[in-house]
Amino acid sequence: MSKDNALQISDVNDILTALPKVDADTTFWMIRANKGEYYTDFVTSQYVGIGYEEITLQESQNNSNDNLSKLFHDRKPRDDEGRKIPDGTYTSWIGQLKRFGNEIQAGDYVLVPSIASERFSLGIVLGEPYELTPEQLKDINSELIPGRKKSPYRKRIKIQFLSSFNRAEADPALYKMIYTQTTVSKINKYALYILRAVFDAYVSGNKVYLTFPVTQKEDIRARPYTAFTYFLTESYVALNQESEPIIKNNVQSAGIVQFIIDLAPYAGLFGMIWVLLKANTGFQIEVSVFKGKFKLTKEDKGIVAERIEDSKSKRTINEQKAEDEHLKRLLKIIELANKADIPMDSIKADVPSKLKEAVKKAAKPDDENDQE
Repeated sequence: MSKDNALQISDVNDILTALPKVDADTTFWMIRANKGEYYTDFVTSQYVGIGYEEITLQESQNNSNDNLSKLFHDRKPRDDEGRKIPDGTYTSWIGQLKRFGNEIQAGDYVLVPSIASERFSLGIVLGEPYELTPEQLKDINSELIPGRKKSPYRKRIKIQFLSSFNRAEADPALYKMIYTQTTVSKINKYALYILRAVFDAYVSGNKVYLTFPVTQKEDIRARPYTAFTYFLTESYVALNQESEPIIKNNVQSAGIVQFIIDLAPYAGLFGMIWVLLKANTGFQIEVSVFKGKFKLTKEDKGIVAERIEDSKSKRTINEQKAEDEHLKRLLKIIELANKADIPMDSIKADVPSKLKEAVKKAAKPDDENDQE
């Protein structure tokens, strides 16, 4: 067995640690980039911005809505075509400014749509809103970059953009969100759909969210599909019989199956088994679990488990019995996962890419490579 085809994992909890984390109580916002015109500038320069230059950021943060309405009436009584601006329009503008300047907090998530909302980018807020001086804005926008239109917005928030996705790849439930035309809007009710589109595996609260892609474009046959979801569920319940995992799906040839399980030590082992299941033949993982060491190898017939003898003194009878019970659970999940391989292949299902990455990150580093 070559080193390239083997991983050593000392603790399956390290797999969960390596997955993306999302605060269950965080707030999600959508900020439009002038109908997507400044989408590329936002994402490339890692910020979001808002206009309404008649009111400064400090004024929007420190004045009441009534005072801001008076300021708008004085400074912008008419629109660009000379028409009187309705009071309702001012109310809407003030709402945008208040949300941008007072409500968005560090750690919140911001979603930005492109032109025609064909693509979205999700980022995390890094700090408080700030305002550029006219001179700073002029300096930033002085460098012309082909294919990128820079925004004239002075009010900005620093963002670390994490990932992007196409509207066509997302859940249709997001379509309602797209029709929200306000510049800044709270979109918490769409959070699960957004996260599912961005992270195919992540941890939030006391749950682990795993999204299995189903790439078959033709009609999905019922029996292999139901067999897959059955083995998926039963393999986890074999580890934790008290658990009630949840399945959500959007399989429309192609689509996804999302599996939501408890954040527990068994979750890391569960994920590792499924990564190994879809690995190349000959791939091997050595793992410490259930107070014992095991070697799990992917062979032509599926996953095979082998106990690795350690140098410790003989265990007591009670310890051996407990270990045997744990071993039965391990063998049960392997048996069910092996059976799931055929229906998975039939519907062209795979394991989450973020889960694959997490398993690799959880592996012990090679000492020689670390010293290079």
